[in-house]
Amino acid sequence: MKTNVETLDWNLGNINDSKGKDGRKTVDDVFDEATLKNIQQLFSRGIIATLENIIATGKEANLFRAKTIDGRNRAVKIYRLNTATFRKLDKYIDGDPRFKNSGNNPRERVFTWAQKEYKNLHSMLAGGAKVPKPYHVHKNIVVMQYIGWRYRPYPIIKDLIPSKPEEFLKILLKSIKSYRSMNLSHGDLSEYNILNIREKPLIIDVGQAVPKEHPMYEELHQRDMKNMYRFWKKHIKGLKLEDLI
Repeated sequence: MKTNVETLDWNLGNINDSKGKDGRKTVDDVFDEATLKNIQQLFSRGIIATLENIIATGKEANLFRAKTIDGRNRAVKIYRLNTATFRKLDKYIDGDPRFKNSGNNPRERVFTWAQKEYKNLHSMLAGGAKVPKPYHVHKNIVVMQYIGWRYRPYPIIKDLIPSKPEEFLKILLKSIKSYRSMNLSHGDLSEYNILNIREKPLIIDVGQAVPKEHPMYEELHQRDMKNMYRFWKKHIKGLKLEDLI
């Protein structure tokens, strides 16, 4: 039986091999020494057993498919500890009373952001919004429900426009109303952060969501709705911005 360290080395080797140059860059960018220790702790606690493949890459984080010890898929979001882009996201943390005692050094801000995404997912789910179920957060890593079929993640609506956009939007607006009932604004809602799951929407990337006490709460929601209008008006004839607000 492999030790946790041996398992992690084997997983990273597979990611390297499967993605070639891109895989090696991902490993180099994301898996610094501190992050490797954090992943090993998830292995030790039995939260996940393996890292399988890259699902998506972003400016602040990469998303991986993982497996539990009993073979169930999980999505593992790993925020980069060496990224400078988190300073641009301070406005979403500052003013959020849930994190008023968060640290100011860059690494602590990354940890706060991971906690923020985890708490936002919990709150949105409790309100009835369609979002991934969160399972665990540790330092710069969030473990959540894997949204896909086997090793293939479901597409964002930018890449797969719903065949019945009016019905899709109606369900989406229910989810938005649900998280608004929990006094949250998403803050970055667009065609890039909504999955098309067999013609049903699921909202992702909620780290920047802010509560009602945040000074940008209403401004961010209005921006989200304008983004939604910009996208959906191309697919729904006669749609008005007032229909979304």
